[in-house]
Amino acid sequence: MSQQPTLLALWGAALGLGLAGYWIAKFRRVLVVPVLIAIVYLAWKHLGALADPVLGPPIIQKVGYGYLVQACGAVALAVVLSLMGLAPKRSAG
Repeated sequence: MSQQPTLLALWGAALGLGLAGYWIAKFRRVLVVPVLIAIVYLAWKHLGALADPVLGPPIIQKVGYGYLVQACGAVALAVVLSLMGLAPKRSAG
């Protein structure tokens, strides 16, 4: 079995990538695409082992179902923060 990152590392990476995506999207909208690609790649790399029909159940049994839920939540947070940066700017007035 592979070693799984801690929940603090998962949430920290998600928050960091999400805020980076938010800031980059505010600065230059098209540059959010590489951040989203990085998020998808890291999620696939990490959650792919948990979704594997042979390796997944023993890992989930070891770390708990809550770990899987929090890992998916962290990925969702990163994506939502990045996409929030694409929201149109408010006009003054």
